[in-house]
Amino acid sequence: MLEAVRSPAPGIRRRALVLGATAAAGASLVPGAARASAAAVLVIGGSAMSGALGRVLEEDLAGAGYTTRREAKISSGLARPDFFDWPARARALYGEHAPAATICMFGGNDGQGLHMGADAEPPWIRWHEPGWSEEYARRVDELLDAVAPAGERVFWIGMPMMGTEERTARMHRLNQIVRQRVGLRPRGYFLDTWALLADERGRYARTIRIAGRRVTVRAQDGVHYTRGGARVLADHVVPAVRASLQA
Repeated sequence: MLEAVRSPAPGIRRRALVLGATAAAGASLVPGAARASAAAVLVIGGSAMSGALGRVLEEDLAGAGYTTRREAKISSGLARPDFFDWPARARALYGEHAPAATICMFGGNDGQGLHMGADAEPPWIRWHEPGWSEEYARRVDELLDAVAPAGERVFWIGMPMMGTEERTARMHRLNQIVRQRVGLRPRGYFLDTWALLADERGRYARTIRIAGRRVTVRAQDGVHYTRGGARVLADHVVPAVRASLQA
């Protein structure tokens, strides 16, 4: 079992944290490294996967030799299946591509009430109401079942801190739920990104210093990622995927 590695203290190199469940991670993308077979990797999620992060992950995985399929839906998540039913779509994608691994990122749009259905009682579970965490955990399990019905690998990218205290607190709560549910899977990996895009003091930042130069990593909305931010996250995720699949 791979021990959960906590987010690094300020000053520790940003790319050194992988939270997982079962396999050692940390292989780097180096010239001459053994290329992957044509294993299929599915990349799914909401706005982040539709934007820079999804594109960079797709490019890096394809460059590493994986057959990659990316599907994303802006403004989607697990809270509003009436808007977009991710478990249903994920089951279809699994049937079409039989992925050896799935990389997903959900949560940015999920810090809200959970729609239970027009005919359900209650039709909504609000953010601060009893039962919210339990229902969200059930939805996480449903998504995991959809993409890994035979125990395939699932890499769930955790949410980083956000530009406001309230949104940051909501992402922290979501991460706690997801980390626990993913950790129950023999091949489930929760990839902690909480401090990857933070400043030297561990606080939210739009720009961070990388290799001696300042890079803009977050959009002005305090939520989304620039190409530079996506690069930091991808350099954390892709080596973990490669290390697991090559083990």
